[in-house]
Amino acid sequence: MVERERLSARDCRSTIYFRFHAFGLVFIHPWVETPNPEPHTGTSMVFLAIDYDLDAWNGPRKSPFYLRRGPQSMIGIMPGLCHDSSQPWPLQALEISSSSGMITHMNPHAPPDPWNGCLRQIHLDFHNSPWIDDLLCDFDATALARRFKAAHVNSVIVFAKCVHGMGYYPSKIVDPHPALSGRDFTGEMIEALHREGIRAPIYTIMGWEENLAQRHPDWLQICEDGSFAQNAFGSDGKAAQPGRFRWLNFLHPDFQDYFEAHLHEVLDRYPCDGLFLDMLVMHPKADWSDHAIAFREKHGLMGRDALTHARYEAAAQAAFADKFTPIIQAKAPQASIFYNAENRLFVDGSLGALARAGQQTHFEIESLPSGMWSYHHFPRVARNLHTRKPWLGMTGRFQKMWGDFGGIKPVPALEYECFRAQAMGGANSVGDQLGPRGTLDEGAYRLIGEVFEQVAAAESFYEGCVPCPQVAIVCPHHPECDEHASTLVEEAMVRLCEEHHYDAALVNDLDEPGEYELLILGEGTPVSSAFQEKITAFVQNGGKLLAVGDSVFQSDGRGWGPFANLRCEGESAFAPAYWRARPDWHEALGTDDRVVYPRGLRIQAPENLEILVDRVAPYFQRSDLKFCSHFQAPPRKEPLGEPAVLRGEGWIHFADLLFTDYRQSANLAASRAFGAAMDSLIGPPATGRGLKSTVRMYPLRRGNDLHLTLLHYLPERKADGADIVAERLGFGGQILRLPPHIRKVIFEPTGEAVTPDNGRLPLPCEEGRLLIRLPNFFRVEYDIS
Repeated sequence: MVERERLSARDCRSTIYFRFHAFGLVFIHPWVETPNPEPHTGTSMVFLAIDYDLDAWNGPRKSPFYLRRGPQSMIGIMPGLCHDSSQPWPLQALEISSSSGMITHMNPHAPPDPWNGCLRQIHLDFHNSPWIDDLLCDFDATALARRFKAAHVNSVIVFAKCVHGMGYYPSKIVDPHPALSGRDFTGEMIEALHREGIRAPIYTIMGWEENLAQRHPDWLQICEDGSFAQNAFGSDGKAAQPGRFRWLNFLHPDFQDYFEAHLHEVLDRYPCDGLFLDMLVMHPKADWSDHAIAFREKHGLMGRDALTHARYEAAAQAAFADKFTPIIQAKAPQASIFYNAENRLFVDGSLGALARAGQQTHFEIESLPSGMWSYHHFPRVARNLHTRKPWLGMTGRFQKMWGDFGGIKPVPALEYECFRAQAMGGANSVGDQLGPRGTLDEGAYRLIGEVFEQVAAAESFYEGCVPCPQVAIVCPHHPECDEHASTLVEEAMVRLCEEHHYDAALVNDLDEPGEYELLILGEGTPVSSAFQEKITAFVQNGGKLLAVGDSVFQSDGRGWGPFANLRCEGESAFAPAYWRARPDWHEALGTDDRVVYPRGLRIQAPENLEILVDRVAPYFQRSDLKFCSHFQAPPRKEPLGEPAVLRGEGWIHFADLLFTDYRQSANLAASRAFGAAMDSLIGPPATGRGLKSTVRMYPLRRGNDLHLTLLHYLPERKADGADIVAERLGFGGQILRLPPHIRKVIFEPTGEAVTPDNGRLPLPCEEGRLLIRLPNFFRVEYDIS
């Protein structure tokens, strides 16, 4: 007899367990044993690991059994993978390609740690003008190292060369700072840090070096108009400041010879834990110097358009990294390597930050929320990178920006920034700048120490965990699109998933959507024909799709793939317009008319598709001649006859710009419509339903357990253009809703065990962060007797 209970949201995210009470296997409908799977073109078959007692197994051990769920879905059991059932199963899931038959890990263990467990880093900037005349007059490397250790820091970036081109060690290649007086700052720091057991990666730079810019104007990047490339804006991201850095062409062979000699010198002098190689960046209007043109001609990249520039920058970065990574690895094989540039990411996975990923050990996400990045930046970049390679989040202790001497942020702000990176599976790096006389800001290290102590205490909770996102968001960026507009769309998609507690990853056209339950395709996202085929196969194989606006239409207005029966007839005549939800769709929207602000699309759809929301026109489009009251005219009585939201087989499509609307106006109707669509397609989130939208929830998987982090911090607009987190918010009175099979919840680090009441767990009156472990969340048991 088989007692069967489905306990997990998705087969491919679960481990299935059999309890054997007799020899052999028994399968009961709807699970049907088939001796061999039939290949399905474009389909992956999921193999899930089975835990069973080797002595109880009396069947064959060489070929797998297959359990067919449906025409496109198979689950296989590999008898050859027997192990002692008293030990935890070492794999979470396996995948077999239907085309090649090769088995690969679908959800592997976390990749190797390039930091050797040193997850609390200080990025210690040390950029000093040659006009500073008392450099390091109060410097004591031993005292600094001890202060770092007291602040729970276990990795510190040490400078060899800065943006001024000043060297901080006795060099025959780099110009030492004129006030250095022969002192070896780099060596003293590394030695003192190592004595305290603190890791000491080395910083150097190749994009901005002012002394080289003065001495070698022939090494500079040249803009199209023949001017030297310079950074255009100051630290506020708006007004230009004097003293703007000029950009070096890192492709110039003479510069590369200089940089290679400098690199050899550093690697020969010091034990190297890692290298942070800064500013591997091409100016957006450059480079049209002679050597850059030669590189462009060689690679066929002579166009002046944005797409060609993105391809040129990616090729240039890859060429530089291809040359220098082997040099580093030959002399320091255990060193971490990171090339710092903008973490620009595109729907085309061959462009941007991923182009150089193969030549570095990890990603670092530079994102100082109070600087030019904002609190919207980090989650969208982290969700694109956190499933690909080891990574760390880099924030700062500053009130504003790098080099903000004397600026310091509140403790809750740094908590939120560090806890958020840790909760998503990353390490932490906090930016600071050593004062020119060689002393630290003591208040900054009281701040950092208080936060890093909490980060360190939680590391055992996160050790061995891996991400388990349920939803995939397609990255909307493309070099030929309006980057500001696509950024708003991306931020809104991420924010709405977080507010509704659906865990998400951002993907591109090279990723496999089949690893996720639902795909989100925002407005303005260009989808290549190859990616269209992937998405079409994903929907045909049971995946769900939430799509918005023009992303599902080709240039002639015809829909592609699942949307082939739709036609786009241009933009709606009205903006703003109104939504009127059909009464039988979802209670979240109600049936009142709700305004939607941006101009949407006019969609022609066949009658067999279900209209979920009708578009209602205002009495007239407001103009200088026709207007009513203070804003848009009120809605008419009858619908316009244009669908606003449609549902087909496995998909929901919004004709209006859902995500743009939410990011520009925080439209409550947009949020409710998003939640209703997600619930209709895949049901409520596995955990978190009913929590306040201000609570951020981050699930990670370790074995069969789900590790949940709940963060409750609220950035406030306390200054013009800057959000500040000044207080922790509490969890008291909120209910965490869990799947009914969860019998025990453990609060960490106390180990307190609580039994939910029919899936309802009242949260304690804590503030800021909760760490919760759900044992056997992914365990699906079959009792066979």
